[in-house]
Order: sequence, then structure tokens, then C-alpha cells
Amino acid sequence: MNRKVITIDGPAASGKGSLSKKISKEFNFYYMETGIYYRGFAGLFYQNQVNILDLLSFISNLNIADFKEYVRHNNKKLYSTKVTKLASKLAKNIEIRRFIVKIQQGMIISLEKKFNGIILEGRDCGSVVAPEADLKFYLTASLKVRAERRLKQFVKEKKDISYDQVFNDLRERDVQDKNREHSPLQKPKGAVVIDNTNYNFEETINIVKNIIFSKIPTLKNKI
Repeated sequence: MNRKVITIDGPAASGKGSLSKKISKEFNFYYMETGIYYRGFAGLFYQNQVNILDLLSFISNLNIADFKEYVRHNNKKLYSTKVTKLASKLAKNIEIRRFIVKIQQGMIISLEKKFNGIILEGRDCGSVVAPEADLKFYLTASLKVRAERRLKQFVKEKKDISYDQVFNDLRERDVQDKNREHSPLQKPKGAVVIDNTNYNFEETINIVKNIIFSKIPTLKNKI
């Protein structure tokens, strides 16, 4: 496939999701939020009240097409507190990671012709899912700034939560992600690191676009 693959990894609330969506629209790239598949697995796991001892049987009986449809149709439901916590726990399991990475890699290969490429956003995209990507980014920001941004998001959604709660949750998530045995959060080999602590969203977008144009000049004619 000669269409381009771009990965954007980074810690929670670093802005990689919003950035990936914006870039994908401008360049006509397919946007893949890799983390949603772990949420989808957790949602089904919870819904079917699966015993962890029956995990391998559950995985082997999962129809991949049905699983992808479940994720697509239940997107908003998969952000509940219960599913979020369960997804974080299950994502540590190597069998689950193998199952989901296989699906994601298959989606890269079978990308629809209408797209110029694909952007993968998550925590192990450039290191595990697409290590041969044409361009890799690692987006980060200070914990304080990430907590402030996430709190603003929660306020807009009218969620009752304090800054301290958000800060502590993100700090705990960072520790879990970085110390995970399988596919820990790390800067992928060859990734361009962007610390957007002191940049707003538009400034970050412009930085990323300029790097894309310099690394993949053929995309200049795609927007």
C-alpha cells in the first residue's frame, strides 16, 4: 500500500486525539483511535460477565467483524467510568493486546482507497501497531497542564470532579501506562517529540503540519 501511515502516541490528555482528528480531516486520512478497541473489548467483557479464567475461550469465539461493529455503534457508551477502568486493567493482558493489534494491523492493510492514508492515535502505535510508519509523533505536555485541559473538558461535559481528582487520576494512569509489562507507553524509535505544554491547539496543529510537509512533501497537494 503506497498510502501513508502516521502515528501519534503520547500520555493521556496530551491532546493527541483532537490533533489526530483535525489532521485526518485536512489530509483525508482515516482516523483510528486505537484505545477504543480496548474499551470495546472491556465493554463486551463486562456485558457478558466473562470470568478472566475463560478469557482465551472468549477471545477465540469473538467474531472480528461483529467486534468492530460493536465498537463503532457503542462509541459513546465505552467512555463510562466502569468500562474505562476495566479497559485499563484488561489492556495489560498479552492475549488481549495480540488480538486487538492483529485487528488494527489488518485495518491498515485493508484501508479503503478513498483515503490518502491513515493516522493511528494511542500509546503504542509507533512502537507496536505500526513500527514501520512513514512518520511518527510523540505528543506530550506537563502533568499540570494536561490536568487543567482535562478538567476544562469535564466542566464542559458538566461532570462533577475536582482538579485534584483529575491530576491524581492522570498521574496514576501515567505510572500504569509506562510500567505496563506489555507495550508500555514510550517514545517510539524515530518519533518526533512535541512538548505542547506552552502551545495552544492551533499552534500545535501548525507545528505538526509543517513537520508532515517537510517529511512527506507529496501530501502538500492533498489538502
